[in-house]
Amino acid sequence: MLSKKNTVLKILLDELNTGKLHPGEFIPSRNQLMRRFHCSRTVIESAIAGLTAMGLLAGRQGKGTFVRMKPSHPAMDIRKVNVVSPYDAKSFRSPLSCLLLNPELMPMPVEMIPVERAEAECETLCQSDAVTIHINPGYEQLSLMNFLKSRHIPQLLVNREFDGFDRIYTDTYSGFMSGLKMLDSAGDSPLGLIALEPELAIPYQMPRLLAFYRALTGSGIPLSAANTVFIRRTEIEKGLEAAKKLFSSLPAKIAVINSDLTAPVMNLARSLNLAPGRDYHLLAFEYLSAIDGVPGVVMLRQRYDLFFEELKRFLGICNQPGRPCFISQIPPEVHGTI
Repeated sequence: MLSKKNTVLKILLDELNTGKLHPGEFIPSRNQLMRRFHCSRTVIESAIAGLTAMGLLAGRQGKGTFVRMKPSHPAMDIRKVNVVSPYDAKSFRSPLSCLLLNPELMPMPVEMIPVERAEAECETLCQSDAVTIHINPGYEQLSLMNFLKSRHIPQLLVNREFDGFDRIYTDTYSGFMSGLKMLDSAGDSPLGLIALEPELAIPYQMPRLLAFYRALTGSGIPLSAANTVFIRRTEIEKGLEAAKKLFSSLPAKIAVINSDLTAPVMNLARSLNLAPGRDYHLLAFEYLSAIDGVPGVVMLRQRYDLFFEELKRFLGICNQPGRPCFISQIPPEVHGTI
């Protein structure tokens, strides 16, 4: 959530952008703004100082503060990448972090900013020669992202599909289409689905489920409510008890669309003396090296190497005014055979 100062600054900036405040026109007095925003004079002075430093407002002694000019949005010379990420420095070894943030591969300096410090680093993120990359942002970051958008800071979301923002993400629909086609060839048993229950803490889950259901429709594969098991993140063991029913018809065909559930589901099958490739076939999202090559298991691996190439392409055009929204969907790679 934005601080009170940045909230006031954003609202006033929006009013300058939309023409509610015109050049030469005096803005409301400090006291009026304090009453409007229910905040202290210090907050108001700080927000006005920020807009004054941008050249948008100016003071006239004895009369108040007036609009000096409307915001202009010239092309910027990008010299730095700020990355807002839930990962710490040690996580650079993970596929996503390493490929995106390796300073030796990036064409310009990279500064890592933890999600919990992003609000405090707002001035750094608002530098006119920088672009901000958000790695797997959650809904709680939308206020900051909208604030940066109001300041016309180029931003790119990685693996999120929030409308109105430049983004690179995995085309889960095409991946599910390919995986379901392979799974459908495993016999006539009804399909079962095991997935995490959607919640705000996992913003990718609802788009992923919608993509899966679209792929079912496109493939002509039926899925009944009786063969669908949703599991709470905090109650995986309890949810697995309900998943046992999916193995009642053998050989079973099961789609697991969350990597946190793949190993528990396979362990569940092992406890029932069921073997992959013989008693059941599995479509898993995402790739786990430990089960690569296991018969009867197909995995969808996200192509983070291509993410990096698309990131570099974005950096080459992000400062072009009037360009369309940058949207790059990258199909996952299918691993395994049924």
